[in-house]
Amino acid sequence: MRELVLNHASVAASDLETATLWLKQLALGLVSLNQLGIGKTELRMARHLHEIKCTDRATLYDVWLALRKIGAREEAQYLYRLSSKAPLLDSVGDSVKDRFTRCEATSVEDKRMTPDDGDPLLYCAVADGIAVGFPSAPAWEQDSIKVYFDELSADGEKFEETSETIDNLTRLEHADAIAERHLATMRGVSSFADMWERRAEIFPNLLFGPDVEDQLGHVNNTASSAVVKKLSTLDSDAANWRSTDTAMPEWSCKVRPESDTVRNNPSLIRARRFRSHGGGREMFEWHADFGDNRIHLRFDARTKEVEIGYIGRHLPLR
Repeated sequence: MRELVLNHASVAASDLETATLWLKQLALGLVSLNQLGIGKTELRMARHLHEIKCTDRATLYDVWLALRKIGAREEAQYLYRLSSKAPLLDSVGDSVKDRFTRCEATSVEDKRMTPDDGDPLLYCAVADGIAVGFPSAPAWEQDSIKVYFDELSADGEKFEETSETIDNLTRLEHADAIAERHLATMRGVSSFADMWERRAEIFPNLLFGPDVEDQLGHVNNTASSAVVKKLSTLDSDAANWRSTDTAMPEWSCKVRPESDTVRNNPSLIRARRFRSHGGGREMFEWHADFGDNRIHLRFDARTKEVEIGYIGRHLPLR
């Protein structure tokens, strides 16, 4: 199940009545995601309820109390149980934490973000979480939002602008859209073993080197939705590439080659060679990230084939 993360930057309203109605709608959406088996029964927060101001005079805790007073006690109790675990990075795996600390959110759509306000959205981007909050601005009224962030390369050489589209929930209707997208992306995958057995059916536009089967056995199953989501994106890009005359696919997620440091180091280059589906070993230099893990791939401009050669932890840089 996917993590829910409070987007505290969205929690603002003109008055207590509006904030209370928005909180009730949010609670209904969260309940729906949980019943569908998509959202976890806890809410990651960078701040506590009483630290988040909704209006000039009311905090999110005050809005929660107001929700109880209007008779929505069930929704209020559900929200309180969700928010019992506050630290944003509490009990987070090292892979996600490492990448999170190398990144800084800069904007959402055309809205600039401070690092403090951007942290929850950044966490969703690197951990495939679902942002939740209030529809207090156009950027927060959509069921998905694009988050831009600067990311320090793993070798520490430079910052690169990266973006990820994340799911966003502020009302019940958003839960339905997120669920539909989630189920379509997962394509019925129940486990990595299932994904490998059905890879030709699930990702018809991707090829997979034989080493990937063993590699998937070392990837934490909690990352399954992130892996499938990224592979689904790459599969769509590979399909679109076939109808063009371009030398490389037009990637809709961040896909980049290795740095000069890696390219100029023979031992590091060898670490990026894997068995190809056609026999022999090939260089899989291009990569896409999920958490602090990577998918390494290669593409052939002549045959318009995209092949996955590695899925797992970041490969060595020294």
